[in-house]
Amino acid sequence: MDHLDGVDPQTLSLIIQMQLEDLKEIAQANAPKGKGRAGEHDARTDLSAAIKAYSDDLTATAQILADEAMCKSIASAVDADADLIGAALSQEDQLNQDRELALELSGQRRPAAATGSHQNISQRSLLSTTTDQDTLERLRALNLSSPSPLGNFSGLYFEQTDANRPESSSRAQTRSWRHGQNPKPPAKVMGRTCIACTEYHLVSNLATSPSCGHEYCRDCLRSLVTASLTDETLFPPRCCGQAIPIDAYSALLTSALVGQFNAKKVEFDTPNRTYCHRQSCSAFVPPQSVRGDVAYCFRNGCFARTCTVCKGASHQGSDCPADPATQDMLRLAAAESWQRCYSCARFVELENGCNHITCRCGAQFCYVCGEVWKTCECAQWDERNLLNRANAIVDRNVGAGPMAHRQRADLVERERVHLMENHECEHASWKSRGGSHQCEECLDILPTFIYECRQCYIMACRRCRFNRL
Repeated sequence: MDHLDGVDPQTLSLIIQMQLEDLKEIAQANAPKGKGRAGEHDARTDLSAAIKAYSDDLTATAQILADEAMCKSIASAVDADADLIGAALSQEDQLNQDRELALELSGQRRPAAATGSHQNISQRSLLSTTTDQDTLERLRALNLSSPSPLGNFSGLYFEQTDANRPESSSRAQTRSWRHGQNPKPPAKVMGRTCIACTEYHLVSNLATSPSCGHEYCRDCLRSLVTASLTDETLFPPRCCGQAIPIDAYSALLTSALVGQFNAKKVEFDTPNRTYCHRQSCSAFVPPQSVRGDVAYCFRNGCFARTCTVCKGASHQGSDCPADPATQDMLRLAAAESWQRCYSCARFVELENGCNHITCRCGAQFCYVCGEVWKTCECAQWDERNLLNRANAIVDRNVGAGPMAHRQRADLVERERVHLMENHECEHASWKSRGGSHQCEECLDILPTFIYECRQCYIMACRRCRFNRL
């Protein structure tokens, strides 16, 4: 019932009840009268079966809503009584400690029951000091909130009014019924900011990146996962260089999206992938469907066979001949000094900077020899590329205005040395630059501002900074 998101439980229950009554009237109006002839199919029989199936589904949904309301009522009462329960436990612990102290001072041996009580006190104290507050906030928001907005929004809190909150025993004891006295302030459920949309959301609707602590709301997480399915540079969905545990937050995603993510994970984790050679299909062929040098495509009844060597049509039992198009591409790459990724076979071109290449597929290799990064003895940068990058940074910082040749040369040399010393950058610290700039990763133009890494000076948009680099 995704189309009913935002409908309060009371209204939803009323809708279900009205639908059940309508179905009952339809069933009575279409009930068969008398006996039909043998072998004759009555369409009303199919209608009755459909009505019964739909009624059973509505009844089950109504029961789920009733169970949810009961759980929320119990959870709300427990939450409201938490202070009284905690005070009672603290008083009990203090009495037990006083008794043990009195026994020790009197020289009497402490009974076994007292020892057990002391252990319980220690365990309880340890539990109270090590409880994950973030988990408590999430559970409280999950139990005490509804899918619809919780009344007025103020600062960091979503406010839930007394009229919508079940009453607990402690609340009944402390509430004053004297005429004219204001009720207690409304309960507040903590909300936090989504790093992507910068809006406040209930903690139960947020996914947290374990490394940096940044949080993503339901919609932004779905958007990020969806984008990662078609853009390999965003896969797996990550923040500040560390993957977001999608399995832990599958409840915030649709089942279809989780299935697509798992399928893409198999695809992107496969080295030297093979796709169906038919342009009308082009589906990924999983390793389980590869036999020798032939990949069998079974998507939508395609049944095409693709050569895993040249990625063209299978050669019907003969060896794969030299592919002219592939050979032409390799000759062009050699002439242009391009390098090929060892993992996905993409070609890359280095315009400036060091020889450390991070491919779209995530593989890192040396631009000179193509080997895995830091497994060769090649130079880590080319002086010409490094100088080009230094000039670009100086032009960005000082603009196109006139400058003495000596002064500019000093600035370029300073940036060149800085790049040499900081070419292995983790992009840990950023600053914002005002004005219109182009993201150096996705090439999008940002009209207002852009982020710039303080160490390597790469400029990136918000998505590239948090989710791509």
